[in-house]
Amino acid sequence: MIDISYEQDEVIVKFPKQLIANSKYLYDFIELLRIKQILEESEMTEQQIWKLSEEVKQQWWNEHKAEFLAGIEINERGS
Repeated sequence: MIDISYEQDEVIVKFPKQLIANSKYLYDFIELLRIKQILEESEMTEQQIWKLSEEVKQQWWNEHKAEFLAGIEINERGS
């Protein structure tokens, strides 16, 4: 179960720790929220924001690709 509450200027999110296999995921998510806040306050163009988002996604993939694909068996014939 996920519980979200608001107290003054804070958001409190509670969820079972089993939802996070690695604490790095939580820190990555918090960093993503921070980046989104910065982008909302910036004067970047939509195209610049898009380019930055693509770079962030590529960096994430480079860092997590092996772990993400570890449990997937790839069929050489593509089926």
